[in-house]
Amino acid sequence: MVTVSNLVKSYSSNMTPYSDYMDNSVKSGAIKNFKADNESKQKEVKNLDYYNHIKDDELVENNNLKTRVGINIKKTLDIPFLHFPRGLGGAPGFTFFEFLQTAKFPFYVGGPILAALFYAGVKSDNLNSMSAAKKIAKHMALGVGLYYVGSALAKFVVNKVVKASKGVDLNQPYAKAVPGEVNQTGMFKKSVEFHKVPESADFTRFDLLYNKEASTPEEINKRYLELAPKYGIKANANDVDSTLKPLMKKTIIMSRAWQYALTAFYVVLGIGMANQKAWEKGSPEGFKKLLKNGIFGKSQPMKNRLHNAKLAVYDYMLKPFGESFVEFWKGRNKATSIAGKTTIIAAGAATLTAMLLLAGKNSARFHSIVDFKKKDKSNEVEK
Repeated sequence: MVTVSNLVKSYSSNMTPYSDYMDNSVKSGAIKNFKADNESKQKEVKNLDYYNHIKDDELVENNNLKTRVGINIKKTLDIPFLHFPRGLGGAPGFTFFEFLQTAKFPFYVGGPILAALFYAGVKSDNLNSMSAAKKIAKHMALGVGLYYVGSALAKFVVNKVVKASKGVDLNQPYAKAVPGEVNQTGMFKKSVEFHKVPESADFTRFDLLYNKEASTPEEINKRYLELAPKYGIKANANDVDSTLKPLMKKTIIMSRAWQYALTAFYVVLGIGMANQKAWEKGSPEGFKKLLKNGIFGKSQPMKNRLHNAKLAVYDYMLKPFGESFVEFWKGRNKATSIAGKTTIIAAGAATLTAMLLLAGKNSARFHSIVDFKKKDKSNEVEK
């Protein structure tokens, strides 16, 4: 593959040595300053917009919450505004990634529409039926909301356990360079797709974990050497990266499976909690007034806005959430009590099992690994 670095090396090899024109001290100082300036410029420009113009796949720098939120917002907005127009227009370059993204659209819109249908059936001509319908609609909306929360919580738990125990970041994003195209249905430009390095066991981008710009094996394999102790591999072991890859693959497979398994447990727990009476205590009118006057009121100082926002979160979210958990545990009768306790205990046991297995399995402590500094006599042939 022809890269910029290769071209520069090829070009510089044919030039007159720089030392013929400048002494070594001046030359080294100039190079250091140039490198420092170049690195500072790179740090400034490598935001999400930078990756729209890359020519080779790159790891996304500054892998923090702000960056991941920005990537997720972009990927979500691309579904209706980029992927659907391309798919409906029959773009020849429609990728498998875009197919998966468009498949998420029913997941995003199906839940809110389902909850809205129950509110659509509320009639104002009968106060009793209106009150009962609103309660049912509220529980349905809460169930949908807690479904999404349960799915996100399952991913959060697994990601944190794997990152802490194995050092593998399941959320590590990378930018995939995709060429733009023009077809008969019109121009559909796209230059980048944001993926995750361990997107799946079969498509893990192990190659991006190497520092290809480094000059020594230790610097090239720096990321793998950092992960090695987490898997019980000594840093001086022979071929650390090749030893790690199958172990990391097993970790990724387990992680994805446990994310789906925990999602099932958390969703059942969330739906059970959404059906409790604790959510009926808060007044919808009081919540509306708190939002309208207390938080978004024109005459309110910022201190009062923040205070009212905390009250809204506690009184209308955290407090009923805790109370609904207790109510689900106790139940309204013997049958619901058994169901609630069983669901909560099962979710807790599944979480603990996932944490223990993800942290304890896939270790290389008992593997026979050769130290490259020592001579391996087992492969020698007697003369």
